[in-house]
Amino acid sequence: MTTHKPTLLSMLVFVVALLATGTTAFAGAKLTGRVVMPAGSGPAVVFLQGVAGETLPNRDTVITHGADGSFEPAVAVGFVGNELIFKNEDDTLHTTHLYLHLAYQREISGRPLRNGATLYNIALPLQGMEVRRPIKQYFEFTDQTGIIDVRCNPHPDEAATLLVFDHPYAAISAANGAFTIPDVPAGTHEVWVWHDGEASLWRTVEVGASGATEVTVEVGAE
Repeated sequence: MTTHKPTLLSMLVFVVALLATGTTAFAGAKLTGRVVMPAGSGPAVVFLQGVAGETLPNRDTVITHGADGSFEPAVAVGFVGNELIFKNEDDTLHTTHLYLHLAYQREISGRPLRNGATLYNIALPLQGMEVRRPIKQYFEFTDQTGIIDVRCNPHPDEAATLLVFDHPYAAISAANGAFTIPDVPAGTHEVWVWHDGEASLWRTVEVGASGATEVTVEVGAE
């Protein structure tokens, strides 16, 4: 009896056939939709809470102090285990100071921190400078901590917002409010929204095993 060993070509053919006949087992579900905001609003962050991600994105977060005196982007997300990259595109000394909100500390302390706890305070005196720092586990968003204010010490009106997650299920809305969170596990999930300085639970959403679950999130309604 002759035994044939599988060749690389036959193995590839088998994998392609398996994918063609079982795409629902491999296709990730996604949460998609649009955030409806008041005219002139900045972007929102839509994210899940209470769900663990299989794999965190391998993606660093760049925060740039532009020559026009603003931070770019104005709203950013970061993922635990990656890095924050601080840049200065101006020929003037700027700092990038990260403050972590501490809601619980305001509740229990008679002397609460005005801006929150300092995570990093990075001086960037030269144009074109770049400094890297790790995104640590305790930076992550919770309902008591996690919103991070980005400020410039010499220019306190220059500000941005950073939210950090220990899972991949977060997205920043586009200019038209659209967002997509890919590869969401099936089940009932808490959908949270950050907008205009505040983060809150929007509602729970049932996400199917495949395809897209579409929602319309309204924020800032009178």
